[in-house]
Amino acid sequence: MPYMSVAAIDAAVDHVLATYPAIAKPVSLPETSVEGRTIKALKIADGTGSNRTGVIFLGGTHARELINPETVISIALRLCDAYVNQTGLAFGPKTYDPSSVQMIVKSLDLILVPMVNPDGRNFCLAAGGDAMWRKNRANHPGNPCRGVDLNRNCDFLWSSGIGTSSDSCSDIYKGPSAFSEPESRNVRWLIDYFTNAACLVDIHSYSELVLFPWGDDENQSTDPNQNFRNPAFDGQRGIVGSGYKEYIATSDLQTHQTMGQRIRAGIAAVRGRVYTVEQGISLYPTSATNHDYAYARNFIDTGRRRILGFTVETARAFQPNDAEKNNVITEVSAGLIECLLETLCPAEVVQALIKALFPLEHMRTFRDRGMLASAAGRRYEQLFRKHAAEAIRLVSKDKTALKAGGTLMKVAGGLVADDGQGVKRKISAADLADAASALKAFQQIGSKALQADIKATLGDMKGLEDRTLKEAFEQLSAKTPAIRRGTVRKRRR
Repeated sequence: MPYMSVAAIDAAVDHVLATYPAIAKPVSLPETSVEGRTIKALKIADGTGSNRTGVIFLGGTHARELINPETVISIALRLCDAYVNQTGLAFGPKTYDPSSVQMIVKSLDLILVPMVNPDGRNFCLAAGGDAMWRKNRANHPGNPCRGVDLNRNCDFLWSSGIGTSSDSCSDIYKGPSAFSEPESRNVRWLIDYFTNAACLVDIHSYSELVLFPWGDDENQSTDPNQNFRNPAFDGQRGIVGSGYKEYIATSDLQTHQTMGQRIRAGIAAVRGRVYTVEQGISLYPTSATNHDYAYARNFIDTGRRRILGFTVETARAFQPNDAEKNNVITEVSAGLIECLLETLCPAEVVQALIKALFPLEHMRTFRDRGMLASAAGRRYEQLFRKHAAEAIRLVSKDKTALKAGGTLMKVAGGLVADDGQGVKRKISAADLADAASALKAFQQIGSKALQADIKATLGDMKGLEDRTLKEAFEQLSAKTPAIRRGTVRKRRR
């Protein structure tokens, strides 16, 4: 089949909305394209509330990468169909059971923009157009050439010139100003509006890559002063070997790598294609991209929820032939489902299943600003991620596990409910007893790895009575042997 026209993609979005109105809702983006086209977006979710987590998938930012809008439409249609009919999903040999589908739709807000750049796609497909057109179709006064690269138009080091051009005839023309284009302003609006967004994936082609921040320079996790907001390093960024490296917290680096590896694993499970997970600059230096902008926002406003940022470069060509197109859509869809499952938080799943309200925002605040400030806290955060998928399976299928999960949430929430700092209320004997009982319930039905880590945790809990949560992690950090601190190691890529 030929690639879908702009009208066909719009019709496909309308079909999803009309067929699954209970879970698929239109998202009205504030601006039309340069040529006046409505840019369609939708949200897939069963449930509402401020404690839900959002994930944003973007397709078609670059016009010639024709396969990706169809990938986003495909996953929307298949996910809705599987949820409503209470079936699983199959992407070749890679399958997901119905409970996984149910948890995704019940616990997450999935925001999809299949075609960020409809004008560019129309020009690629039109008679007399340019099949390799990349940019939008802007015609700024005084410019000799049309179009702005929408993935070089964001307000992240926009003026730096790193991987961008001021020449309107260049494929990487950054535009006359940051967010000069209505299409890129729509992406910014999405991130502003969906304040619960925790992950953004911008789907591009080609190269079979999963890229994460930063794109402007190599990463480092030791000197926070070396960061994109510090003008003292202007002129050094983007030059490998200059002495400058972009700061990223160790925990954020590990979290991006873990998510990237999970996306890669989902893709590889379909037909063996192994994408490379790497930092953005490993491909080439860039600035003002969607995924760096999304992640950078938390650095500017620390009160915002951190957004993991990714660019997935699908396929081995901009426009694969029919057979290969179908293969790529299938394998990338599995990778995106893995992204959603990795984003799922056991705490949010427990809350959704027992229909209770816990202070999740304060719990996240303590995780980001309290736990991750200590060695023991970082170790426990990694253990939490290590066992998250198993915990979700257990609480979704076992009533005892669900009750135990609710108990743990109640204890943890009570210790941070004041302001997310974990410094006001002290851990009581009853807190420790309730937490120990809940952990033992998981221990009885969990895997050997989970059992071993729970056993160690129960040992750590001794002597924590009358400590605040912050003091507890400080105490555990002081007595944690160096060899144990190294048990959760940074994954290598």
